[in-house]
Amino acid sequence: MTIQFLINIIFGFLWMFLSNGYNSEYFAVGFFWGAVVLVIFQKLLPGNRLYFIHLYKWLKLILLFIVELIKADIAVFKLMFKPNLDVNPAIFEYPLDITKNWQITMLSNMITLTPGTITVNVSHDNKKLFIHRLDTEDIPGEIEAIKNSFEKAILEVDING
Repeated sequence: MTIQFLINIIFGFLWMFLSNGYNSEYFAVGFFWGAVVLVIFQKLLPGNRLYFIHLYKWLKLILLFIVELIKADIAVFKLMFKPNLDVNPAIFEYPLDITKNWQITMLSNMITLTPGTITVNVSHDNKKLFIHRLDTEDIPGEIEAIKNSFEKAILEVDING
């Protein structure tokens, strides 16, 4: 995928230099046409998918995290200003579908960085996370929410997956 990106950059610079327009507009046009060439010759290039598809999936994961972060911020903010603090904290086991160490680390960090949740531990066999949630009534719902958001997006990002 790195080679694909370098080819696209080279197309951008070639277009810029051959057009005698040494500015970002000419580079952007060359970069666009480089992407078109990459799509056309996709079968001849190394990698199982185009780099900008992979980049799109990473951006989607980052955007998902930001949205979930804002939603969790609002939920914790509401808890802070309740007249009486009636929370229902829980520690629960989260079964993992992901298997690679970087995926488990990323999921653990995303959970911990989201307000109101902390990844307490990872099981020795890397098949479960132990998560503390500040306020929850529905543990199976929490598990399903994480599976359908963070874990699903991390699986999509995987280069080989």
